[in-house]
Amino acid sequence: MRSEMVVEVGVDVARNASGRWRHPARLHRARPDLSPADAPLTSPPR
Repeated sequence: MRSEMVVEVGVDVARNASGRWRHPARLHRARPDLSPADAPLTSPPR
């Protein structure tokens, strides 16, 4: 697979008692100003 678009997503690490994720990942916005080579795989929380 080849990356073609950069997007910002928000994730939460909270889990319920059975170990399932409590909240889904959410799309924040597309970043057409960045190429995939410019984007880090992860970033620190804001």
